Amino acid sequence: DQIAWTAPVYVAETDAQAVAEATEHMVTLFNKFLYLPFEKLFPPGYLSMQSYKRVAAHKKNIMGGAKMETLMETGVVIVGSPETVRRKIAECHEVLGFCTFVALLHFGTLPADRTEKNIRLFAEEVLPAIRPLSDREYRGFEPAPALAK
Repeated sequence: DQIAWTAPVYVAETDAQAVAEATEHMVTLFNKFLYLPFEKLFPPGYLSMQSYKRVAAHKKNIMGGAKMETLMETGVVIVGSPETVRRKIAECHEVLGFCTFVALLHFGTLPADRTEKNIRLFAEEVLPAIRPLSDREYRGFEPAPALAK
């Protein structure tokens, strides 16, 4: 009921164009701006050596090696034509059941002109189709029942 989801999103006229225009900036976001050295996430002694190896193998992207293909395949980012972006958001909604989706339409080093185009295409071509995904109207802030008493 209160699940929200956020993801960087880039929309262009075609899937190929979207990938070509967004890749450099998405990769910069994940490999430069969001990158944290592994020891900052898991300080020495926090994990056993066996757990450390499992986490390191599974979390390659947090070690600065994010690739656009992997980010797209795993659903970390949504990039494509308006149709592709609508479909991917709907698929994620079906799995996660979120009520709120926060699209990150400016990311990494994306220039102003591409950011403006991305916002316009998302607002005109994607948003009208995904708005009905939540079957409930926004009710505004409601305190948790335990706090309301």
